[in-house]
Amino acid sequence: MEGEHASVWKKILKLDKIEFPKYDKCAAKYNPNLKESHSREDRAIKFYGQAAADAQNSRVKEIFQAFVEVETDHLHLSEARLK
Repeated sequence: MEGEHASVWKKILKLDKIEFPKYDKCAAKYNPNLKESHSREDRAIKFYGQAAADAQNSRVKEIFQAFVEVETDHLHLSEARLK
């Protein structure tokens, strides 16, 4: 999903290819990863929310607000897995 977000910004900002790190293995103990993921989703929601509030262009505001909704869904998923 985060790759899709990056793809949107790549198009908007007319950037070259975005490289993502390659992962070969999943962690045996995934709970710390879920906690870190939860923290990142929370930061993303705050960032995108502030960016939407600050945006002067209505289309940019709409994109940021859509990202807030998606990241909020991610946050709820991580909360369910952390229980």
